[in-house]
Order: sequence, then structure tokens, then C-alpha cells
Amino acid sequence: MSDAPLDATLSEGTAGTALGDALAPERTAFALVDDRQSGDAGLDAYTRAMPDGYDAERARLRELTRRERAVATKYYHLGQTQTWPYVAGTLVGFVAWLSLWPLAIMGILPLWLGTILSTLAIIGGWLVAHEAMHDTLGRRGTRAHFWNELTGQLALFPLLFPLSIARITHLAHHKYCADPLRDPDYPDVAPSFMGTIFKVWLNRQPNPSGQIHHVRRVIYDVIGTEEAKKAFRTTMLVQLAAISFWIALAETGHAMEAAMLWWLPRWLALIQIRVGFSWEPHHPHDMTGRYTHTRVFRSRFGRVLSMGIEGHLAHHLFPHVPMHLTPAMLRELSPMLAERGVDIAQLREGWTIGEVVKG
Repeated sequence: MSDAPLDATLSEGTAGTALGDALAPERTAFALVDDRQSGDAGLDAYTRAMPDGYDAERARLRELTRRERAVATKYYHLGQTQTWPYVAGTLVGFVAWLSLWPLAIMGILPLWLGTILSTLAIIGGWLVAHEAMHDTLGRRGTRAHFWNELTGQLALFPLLFPLSIARITHLAHHKYCADPLRDPDYPDVAPSFMGTIFKVWLNRQPNPSGQIHHVRRVIYDVIGTEEAKKAFRTTMLVQLAAISFWIALAETGHAMEAAMLWWLPRWLALIQIRVGFSWEPHHPHDMTGRYTHTRVFRSRFGRVLSMGIEGHLAHHLFPHVPMHLTPAMLRELSPMLAERGVDIAQLREGWTIGEVVKG
């Protein structure tokens, strides 16, 4: 693992590519600890734009930034020793998901149970793929990057999203979070929990305001690179191939298996992902600041079933830290966040780094 400082910028994993150039923000995102930086390097745009008369406030925010980076660096290095379970779990999980098909077709596995197991596998796959989108499982230029890419592709296969489109749209979400025109996830906005479940269905209907059309506009009009356009076209081909496969299964007398093992679980997983991982941490989607577009909250799914999403603010601040460590990292960052005026009233007790290490 390289000892070079790692930027928590939104173009991670794409540096030096056309996509990286398109997604690279102004260099205002906080890097991990780098004592070689001086002056205003690494400070957010608000801090650097403050009038010279606010020297005391600038110094205070600079010190907060340094402390935040120190916490993030600790969790980053801890996370780098804990990535192998993501890879191993994905390989085992993908084989298990494939095994559902012969077991169900032979009548060994009840379809209702297959639906539950497939849904859980798809949701778990998205969680792992999220790490691959940020190259958390293997940085580019290292031997581990092969496993990062393989893990991401296998984990996303049941969702019918190639890793390329998932990475492009997710990094765009980080850069343009809560921006109505540029955030690919913005169509998930809804006034209520039940409302966003309806939006998941509505966004996938053939209408100009649906998510597919919104994502296409972001790909072509905001990002605009050939790499992004190719990923969008590849995604359409993958999903057309899946539909053809489902039709073939139906024609051979296995329509129920296709529906109960893949079509329905994919829909249920999409509801969980869009509601739990997109709508809930960013609701009400009305602020775009670095410390305001993601809230500190208590998930309706609970601390365990929400699978770490309650630490989502920490993830947006330092996306190279694995998701399972973000609740603990958020807890350690909370005094600094409170000094910045972030509302941390809903922060749960616990989730310290000691608890994480002890498992």
C-alpha cells in the first residue's frame, strides 16, 4: 500500500482519464493528512473565500480540517486491513446466487425462499460494489485493483448494472450531491418515506421525468465524455440481454423461476437501495454544501439492518474509508462536526474504533 497522501476528491480512481477530468472538482475537497500542504491548500471553498479580516475564523476551520483528516487517515489505514471479506464474500455470494437456479428448477428450493435469498444477495452485492466504485478494495495501479474490479462486476451482475455506469453515476452523485440538474440520484427526492417507494416505481416507467432519462441527461450533457456515453450504451445492452434471457426462460416453462429469482428480487433490492441508501441519508435534498447535503440521522431500518448508512455523512466527507467503518468514524468526527454547526442530535451512542476492532 502506498504511503502517499490520498485525496478524498470525487474523481478518485479516474485520475488521468477523460472521465476523471470531467468529474474532477475544483481542488477544495479535504485530503487525508498531508503535512506538506501549507497555506489554504485543501481548505473548502467557503473557507478560502473568506475575507482576510476573518483570520481567526480561517485558522479555526483550518485546525478542524486537520483534525478531521487525522481521524479519516486512521480509519482509512484500518480499512485497508479489512477489505478481503468483501472480496471473499462476493465470490461465495455470487456462486450461492447462481446455485439458487438449479435448486429451484429441481424443486429442492421453494420459490418463496429463493426470492428472499436472492433479494438479500442482490442488496449485499450493491454494498460491496459501492466499495469497488471508490476503488476501496484495491487502488488503481496496485495488484489488488484486479480484485476490486472483479468484485464490483460480480456484485452488480444481478442488478444488471455494469461497474462502469455504477461508478460514473455514483461519483457524479458525490460531486453534485442534491443538485436537481446534475445529481443522478436526484429523482429519488420525495416528501415522505412511502412517497419515495412510489417514486422508485414511477422513476422506472417510460416517462421523460423518469430516472433513466435524467441519468441520460447527466451522462450526455453534464459529464459528456465518450467513456461515460459508452458505459450508458453498455448498460442498455446488458439489460436488453437480461430481458431476452427472461423471455427464453418463460418460453421453456420457467417463467416463475425468472420472476421469483431475479425480476422480483431485483425490484425489491432497488426499493431498498433507492430508499435506504439514496433518499434517507439525503432527505430533504434541499442543500448542496459539503456538510449539509447529507444528514446525521437514525435509519428506519435500524443501525444493523441499515448496514452502516447512518454514517453516510462521514462517507461523503472521506469516501475511501469502507462503509462498515463510517459509523465509527462519524462518531469520532462528531465533536468537529458540531463545531462546524452540523446537527448531530440523532447520532447514536457507540460505534467507537475500539468496538470495530474488537468486532
